[in-house]
Amino acid sequence: MKQSFLLLLAAIFFLSCKNKNQLTHTEKNADGTTTTTSVDVASLTSNTDEMANKMEALKKMKPLTLDQLKALLPAEINGIQRSSFNANSTMGFSVAEGEYKKDDNTELKLVIYDCAGEAGSAMYGMTFWTKMNMQSESSDGYVKTVDLNGDKAVESYQKTNNESSLTYVGDERLLIVITGKNMNVNAVKQAAQSLQLKTL
Repeated sequence: MKQSFLLLLAAIFFLSCKNKNQLTHTEKNADGTTTTTSVDVASLTSNTDEMANKMEALKKMKPLTLDQLKALLPAEINGIQRSSFNANSTMGFSVAEGEYKKDDNTELKLVIYDCAGEAGSAMYGMTFWTKMNMQSESSDGYVKTVDLNGDKAVESYQKTNNESSLTYVGDERLLIVITGKNMNVNAVKQAAQSLQLKTL
């Protein structure tokens, strides 16, 4: 899957010169199933300036401390109490994670990345912006762009693990990933919509 995505990105500039609007690649998996991945080349290339401006703005922001980032993790989400949390800095950017267990089989995981600074802005570009213009579908699940509170979010589902997740930007600088295990995507969306994450 990662190799296919890199191939798609490598071909974007060639195809944009050919005025192609959609790049699609189908890969056969080890179990005999196939995964089809497509990139909206027109959208990706037309929004390049927007991405560059956003990344420049993020570079100029002062990164949050680990305590500030950890403080953003709510004590509960939709009535589910936080069962554990941690925060750390890695590869130049900071991340906080919280787990919210409803029972032994059902839980939410909230991951918050601070995209401020050089490393954080680069991570934003590779992790979120490129995915906004990509769709992937197989017998085991999908990745697609959806609307969340009037903004774009990346929605994914894995049938094997019965996991649904949403990736989106909050407060202009936070990359938020919320994942539900044994939860349908509507429950995960409801959890995401309940979050009010503010850095000031």
